[in-house]
Amino acid sequence: MKENKDTACEPCEQNFERNINRLVKEGKAPTPKACQQKEHEVKSAFAETGKERK
Repeated sequence: MKENKDTACEPCEQNFERNINRLVKEGKAPTPKACQQKEHEVKSAFAETGKERK
């Protein structure tokens, strides 16, 4: 996973991967459908704030 050796320390990356694996095993990881819905919500929220007000 780690490509650039200057960006993160090895223990931090291992801890991150361990947490992700734990969430997946516990069933707490979001489903693809839930990810898509959240992504849509975020994009629409930022689209509204990105407009100029006059």
